[in-house]
Amino acid sequence: MTPDPSSKPSASSAFARFTDPETMALAIGDINSGAKPLPLERTSGCFDGMLARASFGGLNLGMGRFAQGIAQTAAIPGVHTFMFATEPGIMRRVSGRKLFGRHIFHFRPNERTVTGSPPDMPWAFGIVTMPFERLTAHAPNLMGAGHKAPLDDDRMFVAPSAAMDELIGLMGDISGVIQNTPEILGEAQPAKALAGAVVDKLLACLSQGLVKPDRAALGRHRQIVARFERALEERPEEMLSLGDICRVVGAAERTLNLACQEFLGESAVRYARNRRLDLVHARLRACDPATTLVTKVAMDHGFWELGRFAQAYRLRFGERPSDTLRRSAH
Repeated sequence: MTPDPSSKPSASSAFARFTDPETMALAIGDINSGAKPLPLERTSGCFDGMLARASFGGLNLGMGRFAQGIAQTAAIPGVHTFMFATEPGIMRRVSGRKLFGRHIFHFRPNERTVTGSPPDMPWAFGIVTMPFERLTAHAPNLMGAGHKAPLDDDRMFVAPSAAMDELIGLMGDISGVIQNTPEILGEAQPAKALAGAVVDKLLACLSQGLVKPDRAALGRHRQIVARFERALEERPEEMLSLGDICRVVGAAERTLNLACQEFLGESAVRYARNRRLDLVHARLRACDPATTLVTKVAMDHGFWELGRFAQAYRLRFGERPSDTLRRSAH
């Protein structure tokens, strides 16, 4: 079994069911400290989800399921993060790539990512995160013969069937422990053994599997999105129309929108508008209601049609701009 130099006697675990997608997204964020995932859309019906998560032996694990696989966005922190499907016949799109079956997605650290599912398709998943040093010794195996991408890039592995079945089975067993006998994870030796077993099963999938080549277009699209993000940081009030955005970013409309759908989960104009709404929201929360006019804050951020602004604001934050400003006084 793989040695576990980073194992610790302390451990934590939790199991919960959810009827609100944002609450579940925040719980998933606890698997990967700093990820801060959020849903990109509101559910059209009742949401039903479950999540078992645990931290022990230097690993963070999560096993969950959405009955309705809504789109989410998250910032991936600086650790190794792996995700895979735990049920057959389902698929999740992760930053422009399809995750299903025997595929294991290795996220690019310190990057924003978007995941989404086809309409009405559920999503059942396993997540394993661990520090970089945990896999340093195994980097040559993970690279794959002739594969030139750095270890901290994202990639898709296709695992052997038997190895994948064993990993999914072990994750299911750990989910059962979290739900029924979580005290086991508080014992140093069982926790160390389980952590070592997870690493062994995961490495068997990665080192024996194939690295699925990335499309060259994805690399170009990532660069376009990076330029778009920089422009929004520097002058968000100028990113008002698709023409403005394309001119600053230096990309054709179709290419820009395709890149944004792959990596941001929405069109360029909608993403830019939502970023400006977020800035307005933050400004209203920080301002003094006695000296602040909502209309001025909105217009400062490029919102000239105030009726549409108020509607978009309420849809995004669940309250009127004036409500946000009023709450800032308390």
